[in-house]
Amino acid sequence: MEDLARQLWTGPLPAPSAPGRDLAGVADYQTALSRARALVGWGLPVDLAALRARWPWSIDLARLSVEAEGDLAPLRAVVTTAGRRLGVLARALWSQGRVDEALACLDALDPASETFAEDHATRAELRILSDLPADPVPGPRGVHLSLLSLWREEGGEALARRLTRDAADLPAHAPLWAWLIDTFITERDFARARQALDGFAARLPAHPDLAAARIRLALEAEDRTSARALLDAQGEADTPWRWNARRHVQHLRWLTDDISAAEQPDFTPLRLQTEAALRLHPRNGILQGLWLMARELTEDWDVLARDLTDWPDARAAAALLLRLGLPDAALSALDRAAPAPPDEAFRTRLRRAEALLRKGALAEAGAALGPCPRAAPLAADHAYWSAEIAAAARDLPAARAALTPSLASSPARMGLWLSAARVAFLSGDDASAAEALTRFRTLKTAQLGAPPSDDLRDLIARDAATGQPGPGFAARAFTRALPAFQPQDGPPIPPRIAHYWEGPRSAPLERSLRAWAGLYPQTLYDAASARAWLATNTDLAPLFDRLTQPATRADLFRVALIGRDGGLFADLDEYPRAPLDDWLEGAAAVLVVEEGHATIANNFLAARPGLPLFSRLQDRIARTLAATDQPYPWWHSGPAPLTIEAHDARDTPGLRFLPQPVYEARIATNLPFPHKRGPGHWR
Repeated sequence: MEDLARQLWTGPLPAPSAPGRDLAGVADYQTALSRARALVGWGLPVDLAALRARWPWSIDLARLSVEAEGDLAPLRAVVTTAGRRLGVLARALWSQGRVDEALACLDALDPASETFAEDHATRAELRILSDLPADPVPGPRGVHLSLLSLWREEGGEALARRLTRDAADLPAHAPLWAWLIDTFITERDFARARQALDGFAARLPAHPDLAAARIRLALEAEDRTSARALLDAQGEADTPWRWNARRHVQHLRWLTDDISAAEQPDFTPLRLQTEAALRLHPRNGILQGLWLMARELTEDWDVLARDLTDWPDARAAAALLLRLGLPDAALSALDRAAPAPPDEAFRTRLRRAEALLRKGALAEAGAALGPCPRAAPLAADHAYWSAEIAAAARDLPAARAALTPSLASSPARMGLWLSAARVAFLSGDDASAAEALTRFRTLKTAQLGAPPSDDLRDLIARDAATGQPGPGFAARAFTRALPAFQPQDGPPIPPRIAHYWEGPRSAPLERSLRAWAGLYPQTLYDAASARAWLATNTDLAPLFDRLTQPATRADLFRVALIGRDGGLFADLDEYPRAPLDDWLEGAAAVLVVEEGHATIANNFLAARPGLPLFSRLQDRIARTLAATDQPYPWWHSGPAPLTIEAHDARDTPGLRFLPQPVYEARIATNLPFPHKRGPGHWR
């Protein structure tokens, strides 16, 4: 079969059904089963009905029918007749979301059955995953299941305490240690993940899963050099058709990071290698996700969105449609999602709530999220999205109440601490914001091995804590209440839009250009044309020449352009889904209050010509950039100075302040363009 695997790695087979036809002459059951497994695993046609007719007692052939065709009937019949391996049937039912049937078929196990021990363990596992009581299971498998139960009942902190207390007594059972490592990575507890890795290595130093665990931790720590060395140490670098799916996944994750580090990343090799890996492992969900990501990074998003309309995995399609800025299409995909096991069904709820949040429908998002699940890891995910929805509605007490239990049960979840820091900042609780950011930095340092650089959240929280006028003080004023819009007579905001871009124009960028051009006459500036405009209309061209970051050049230019000529300006990772003309009616300017820290966004601006707000902002940014050797765009030339000036002018008639949910009802924001994965992020 190796020759066939090599052919699949190279490209699609010219006659995919031919290898399956060759099975007709195989008389030996084990040989036939082995080849059938390989062909089904490769997604090639196999006449399984003919094979089952020859060996009607084979549970393994019947299980292949579920994998290849989704047909449970043969498996149910042969398992019922044999009275053994009921766990195989239960898992097949479970995978199709038929949870009650899966549990019911394990209700009455025969202790005399040769597969009783495995079926009993499967029953315990599925009951734990259903948050139901389960009988104890003996041996190492039972220890593993007891840890799973503890994690679900009490969360990552309880699991960490158990590891610390009982590490010396845990058995040399590879699945247990691999699960511990994966689970602590899920919890973002990298200190405990490394402790579990050490425990695995001490007990089973030659186990093949140990190398995979080391590679995963290196990838999660963003240590590309170590990950590459560990991948190379596995050998067979020149025979990728021999690799298992996990090795392909880890190699492709490394390749994604490696390409992303380039100044001008080209993700074509990622696309080609992902397609080759999928020919070998077409049903692997992680590889399917990587392939969709590679398509996102390499092709026109409108084409991709059309392909996702009837994508078999509706949940994966919805996730990608959200990344493309299409929440309504994501909701339509979720409407056709097939039944799923409990945890996956809950994640579908989360995705639906996220889609509604991204279209600005906050009440509907909260309703879709539904009640908090019993399992602590899922409750932590629920807490994050509950807080996000409540914070977007500026219901800060509700956001804090949602986060509090999970911060105790899952205290290594970095996203929870960032959400808590933001809610505390918006609430005016500087001490809690600082504490949450410190916890985040400690966890991030454990992940990366070095402290992270200061980000905008650090800067604005420290600024607010000084109690002095600045971006933090101004942002908090917008949190308390947005100024009421007072229409102002005067010239209309010119119905034209400008953009700024440097470097290659990707397919997603071209898509945004097309969308904006459908709404307004459009001008796209680059460094040369923007400098020429500045030289003709302002005295800022020498300062523009000094700036080395595309983002700071764009910030300086957009403020000067809008201040003098008016009109609209939008970054090209903003994607319009609806007309905007009513926002402009009676407005001297339209500004968006960001969801994150209530600062004023500069990724979308609209104004009449000659507005004093923008003249003052231009002077402030020019002074700051002239005095700063290494400006941080968000802080020195973007939302931070804009927030100060907008706050000072907040009572001026004609200023329309839009909450971000209102903005997102029409415009998808901050889309994940390919360049954002690399050093050109601030473009």
